[in-house]
Amino acid sequence: MDLRHLPEARLEGIIDLDRRNAGFDADIRGNTVELRTSNRIEMREAEDGSPLLVGYASVYDFPYPIAGGPPRGWTEVIARGAAKRSIDHRDDVQLFFNHDGLPLARTSAGSLTLTSDEMGLRTDARMDRSSPYSMEIISRLQRGELHEMSFAFEVKRQRWENLDGTEGSEKDAPIRRIQEVKLYDVSVVSFPANPATAVQMNSARRPADALSVAEAQEMLAALRRTA
Repeated sequence: MDLRHLPEARLEGIIDLDRRNAGFDADIRGNTVELRTSNRIEMREAEDGSPLLVGYASVYDFPYPIAGGPPRGWTEVIARGAAKRSIDHRDDVQLFFNHDGLPLARTSAGSLTLTSDEMGLRTDARMDRSSPYSMEIISRLQRGELHEMSFAFEVKRQRWENLDGTEGSEKDAPIRRIQEVKLYDVSVVSFPANPATAVQMNSARRPADALSVAEAQEMLAALRRTA
């Protein structure tokens, strides 16, 4: 594994944990990227009746532990708007199952739309009803056997922070705030990296136990207060 984005002091704890598929770096089609997971995903119906996958491949301002959290690991936050520049630059992003295989949708084809909104990286994908492969994924989603999304990205800007919000050393600061990413793909996944939200299938309503942006910010503030 190439963990080039992290300082040497951080790597020691991660290597000790010996966790595979823990949301760290992976080689995807020749690109060394990081993976993170959200399980806020729904199947809806488009105006023309075609199946529409709607989900958040990432949730902004939601703190989650990496490598068990401090002191050996850290708390990580994908900052609000982190994916906006990549979307604005029209990076060609595909939707996959487990980051591999045939694409289920693609931004350059117009079948995949990515939006950086107040909640996070929203994914709207028109699924191909004529494709047995796509319909198999849809069936598993509707049955609740798949309910998580992941996104592959390269960090472009980040900041290590102390609990009081000041900038800290990348060797020992407990919070990693990822400020800007380059998107490589979004994916429906069977194994999560770092789940952050709750899921409710076939409904546009917010799940009762999903945190709002404001609640996520309060969680981070509480973490700082109790340190």
